[in-house]
Amino acid sequence: MKTSELRKRFLDFFRTKEHTIVKSDSLVPRNDPTLLFTGSGMNQFKDYFLGLRTDLKRAASVQKCLRTGDLDRVGKTPYHHSFFEMLGNFSFGDYFKEEAIDWAWEFLTKELNLPSDRLYVSVHEKDDEAFEIWNKKIGVPKKLIARLGDLSNFWPANAPKSGPNGPCGPCSEIFFDQGTNYSGATNQFWSEDESGRYAEIWNLVFTQFERQEGGKLVPLKAKNIDTGMGLERLACVLQKKKMNYEIDIFRSINDDVSRSLNLGKNPTPLESLYAISDHVRAVVFAISDGVIPANEGRGYVIRKLIRRALWRGQELLNSVQIQKRLEKPFLYKTVPTVVEIMGDTYPELKLGEASVKEVLRSEEERFLNALQTGLEILEKNLESMKGAKKLPGKFVFELYDTYGFPDELTRAIAQKSGLEIDEIGFQKLLDEQRKRAKSASKLASTIFAASDINEDLLKLPETRFLGYQTLEADGKVLWSFFSNQEGAIALDQTPFYPEGGGQVGDSGTLEGPEFKFVVSDTQKKERVILHHGKLISGKVKVGESCKAKVNRENREATKRNHTATHLLQAALRSVLGTHIRQVGSLVNPEKLRFDFTHGKPLSENEIKQVEEWANQAILDNLAVEVNVQNYESAMKSGVLAFFGDKYGDEVRVIEVPGKSKELCGGTHCHQTGEIGAFVITSESSIGSGTRRIEAITGLNAIHYVKQLNQTLNQIANTLKVNPDQLGERVEKIQKKLKELDRPGISASRKAIDSEKLIDSAETVGKIKLIAQVVPDEGIEFLRHLADQVRAKAKESVLVFFSTKDSKVNFLIALTKDLLSSKLDAQELAKKAAPLIDGSAGGRKDLAQGGGRNPRGIDQAMKMISNLVRDLK
Repeated sequence: MKTSELRKRFLDFFRTKEHTIVKSDSLVPRNDPTLLFTGSGMNQFKDYFLGLRTDLKRAASVQKCLRTGDLDRVGKTPYHHSFFEMLGNFSFGDYFKEEAIDWAWEFLTKELNLPSDRLYVSVHEKDDEAFEIWNKKIGVPKKLIARLGDLSNFWPANAPKSGPNGPCGPCSEIFFDQGTNYSGATNQFWSEDESGRYAEIWNLVFTQFERQEGGKLVPLKAKNIDTGMGLERLACVLQKKKMNYEIDIFRSINDDVSRSLNLGKNPTPLESLYAISDHVRAVVFAISDGVIPANEGRGYVIRKLIRRALWRGQELLNSVQIQKRLEKPFLYKTVPTVVEIMGDTYPELKLGEASVKEVLRSEEERFLNALQTGLEILEKNLESMKGAKKLPGKFVFELYDTYGFPDELTRAIAQKSGLEIDEIGFQKLLDEQRKRAKSASKLASTIFAASDINEDLLKLPETRFLGYQTLEADGKVLWSFFSNQEGAIALDQTPFYPEGGGQVGDSGTLEGPEFKFVVSDTQKKERVILHHGKLISGKVKVGESCKAKVNRENREATKRNHTATHLLQAALRSVLGTHIRQVGSLVNPEKLRFDFTHGKPLSENEIKQVEEWANQAILDNLAVEVNVQNYESAMKSGVLAFFGDKYGDEVRVIEVPGKSKELCGGTHCHQTGEIGAFVITSESSIGSGTRRIEAITGLNAIHYVKQLNQTLNQIANTLKVNPDQLGERVEKIQKKLKELDRPGISASRKAIDSEKLIDSAETVGKIKLIAQVVPDEGIEFLRHLADQVRAKAKESVLVFFSTKDSKVNFLIALTKDLLSSKLDAQELAKKAAPLIDGSAGGRKDLAQGGGRNPRGIDQAMKMISNLVRDLK
């Protein structure tokens, strides 16, 4: 049975059991502070398990999941994955153990025709009820039922003793005997066999308790069912394979990885091939859901998966001795195969295919450059450590932390040189980093994190939103909360738009017979729209009526920017290519900000083309059409959707015919001509493969251009030329300044004292590293500064960065007495340039470069310092 058919049959089966079929949530959990990623089917139903929502009694889903707790086992064992699909059926205070067990057995033995004598069951050691159902009602022999403890058969594992507090309960697991052809298979009781022969295929969790402080288990009034079954694992059983990586949805990916690396037939080690196939699936799905590789949070997890997959590729190359090192990206080439296999089930993959390839390729290139640098540093250190027995843990961690150099790689190369690594020292530094990361992520420690949920608020009816039709309306106060004069109010209906889709919440006023409340922001909590602000006078009473009035000027400016954002994305896709995808945005009355996938800075000509494309659409005064459609139909029509958002069955489509078509719940113009004008004010990098554009519209654009014109006229008057002669005049002045400035530094730049720079140098062995970041200067000043410092310094490496107008310039120079050393300014510059999204060139004694990512300066400085230390 194909995996695609298995998915369908599971959902169809539970549809006949009166379950509502709920589509998969995003891998990025919504409104859940306990999770980085969605790791199980129950995550999107937490409010139902808590009893905070009651509009659903039975549900079934196929949920895409991502877990990284067992990365070292991925590819090695038959069943471990980072990304997988979880089949699940759920009951919220409706049916319980008997139905859950009965239907699980029916699905496996009747729907899928699995032989009942090869199915084994485990129950919690104290769950007599589940044992009796399995043994007496279902007919499973006692010898096939294992009674296990809290660690194996309680959810969360070991919760009665170790916590966390919250809903919990015993569970029952179903296993399938795959035969004796497993290495290590024993004749012991089946539950003690760890060979992989007995595949766990379904876990039925009976949530019947609430754990309280001290480990007290209090029975829940409403008992719930939460089941989970790995799709890949069940397919492995049905397709009679030994490992999940041999099933239909992996075969093509495995083959594609082999082709991309030119491995030929039967590549080894297979665990490396399988790990790559797993990781590339995880990465494609995560990027499609809006997770961009980064140095923290979710982005760091994805960056780690990409780097692990690349190193696995190196392992495969080593095994066939095709080449010494992996030099070119290859993971991005597998994206079309993943999309082809999974795209019908998850249409967001098809929509994001081009942009996922772009982001992945860019990240691969970045890491391969860093990997090359790390290898050179490691090899030079190994040469200098001949006779030693251990590689210091601090050095191993530095390679890992600064260059993303896998510790497995360091360990393997060190072993070839007869060295071990200081495991204790490395692990200590790694644990400290993990603690810092966990603290920074601010993940809540409880399984359900219900403490921040106001139950009274969630019991309110859904707020009726009137803001598409009007900016003023009458409403009734249903709820309010105040601390001093600051607070929030919920109405039965409102014209105020709550923050969402990148658009900020409306501002305005709520005014009743006995109060006046100024709204500074509008948010949405589940189904309820909350007006946040300050009580100016009177007292708010639940049940009284009030007039809700949105700030018209701000709303009009905001909607101009929102419609312009749609035109901007369409313009970028037209000018740069269809790989462009939105990964973030901000729309407020003052400006718009648009983050998108693209691997390099936009040229001046590209920015000009984008502006002209958008402004032509504005001049054409095209209609902005709004339609509510079925989600599936909308997606098939080619509409664009925002990465990671979860949409309901009915969606709102904003279309400018022939130009743009997107899913969007925001407020928009009726005609594109209402935007007035569109001006890009900045373009910059915000990370690997991602760019940011900021722009303004309407009167803000007119004021901006007018201010620029006034500034130009003022400069022209000062220089006594016409504005159209400014360029020529400035060039002449620059030439004169260079001539005047060459002997030394101008008075305005004497704030940087070359003597103090030399005195503050970092000592690296016998070499001094003189580093400085200079704001608001160009490369010419850095050259002057270098000339002055080199004239006085000895045995020094000079590293100067400057920032100006979101651009970065940098210069690296060596003093003359280092020209015979291993140090090379050009090589240092070339290795630092990618960290600021730039390039560099030069000579051994002097090199310079530029880029567009000021955020990378600190990392570049750190890397240069490490290189100097290792090359000295």
